Amino acid sequence: MDDLNRMIAESMHDAAGDAPSDAGLLSTVHERSRRYRRRRLVTVTATAAAVAVTVAGIPFLTRFAGRPEPAVPPAASAPAPPVTPSSPVPGPSSASPAGSTPSRRTSSAPAAGKSTGLTTVNLISGWTAPVFPYTLPATDGMSAPVASMSDGAVTAFFEATELRDHADVTITVTTTRPAFTTSAKETPFEVRGHAGTLRTVDVSPAKQLTLHWKESPGRWIQLATDDTYTPEQVVALADSLTGASIPVQPPFDLDLSPHGLVADTVTASRMVFRSPSAAPGAGGFSTVLRKRQRLIAADRKVGRYDAALNRTEDEVTLSIDVTDWDATLQITVGNGLTVSITDLIRYAEGVHILNRSNPE
Repeated sequence: MDDLNRMIAESMHDAAGDAPSDAGLLSTVHERSRRYRRRRLVTVTATAAAVAVTVAGIPFLTRFAGRPEPAVPPAASAPAPPVTPSSPVPGPSSASPAGSTPSRRTSSAPAAGKSTGLTTVNLISGWTAPVFPYTLPATDGMSAPVASMSDGAVTAFFEATELRDHADVTITVTTTRPAFTTSAKETPFEVRGHAGTLRTVDVSPAKQLTLHWKESPGRWIQLATDDTYTPEQVVALADSLTGASIPVQPPFDLDLSPHGLVADTVTASRMVFRSPSAAPGAGGFSTVLRKRQRLIAADRKVGRYDAALNRTEDEVTLSIDVTDWDATLQITVGNGLTVSITDLIRYAEGVHILNRSNPE
């Protein structure tokens, strides 16, 4: 054996003597494997937590462009049998967190079960919009009027298109004398053969002018604009009013409407009907499109949408999760009125949201 072979043999013998036993070697491999596995688990868990935090931080976006018309609900399947737990929609006095709808256990009896003296609402086909009864002469300086209704008062808004010579004009018709809460300079004027009063409120960027007068028994008119116009021009605008029938623009098309009730409020988000004997603003049968509220305990379907029914001794509320509008359609019947649950579902199935609607 030469010197090279002898050196190789001695090195191999020394290495074999320093090597761990079979059991020790296997234990080392297992321990290393466990360490690697723990590292992988920690990495995966941390990554998942980071993703969850990122997702939780994404704001809920509401999109109003390109909304379908109509959206709620063109056709509906038969409603599911009611379930005792239900989800009321929070009202102004609710202590529930914003954006959530608490569940409440309610009786399965109809809304009118314990009360007496309630008026039962029956439904009829279709609905006729109230009208604003006047208009201003057409001009390039103002757009065509848009009519709405709030607490029994019907209003027409004439938007200015030429700011130098024109200003927005809002005309409101009420059955009672208008009430004002701000102090103002008041100047008497004759308007359309009647005694009128021009109120001037000194605010920036423009003084606010409101002319009001009693047009006839049970009818008051107020015309509001700013000091783009002189007081005499405001009176001239009022004198130029002519009779018209401008329909109020509703937020929904209705297949059915409550028979015998009168329209009280019609805006971009709500339609409210009341009993003819009730005071304006009292409400009674309301349909409101709200920003989306989570239904905790949906107990039925209205069309393809989840819905929740809440009943108390005083009112019944049906809340519908309109997912493709990111909104909640809320129908409430109360203030001395009652409706069968069957008719309430029928009414809801015939509510069609229009593109001009705007959830509140």
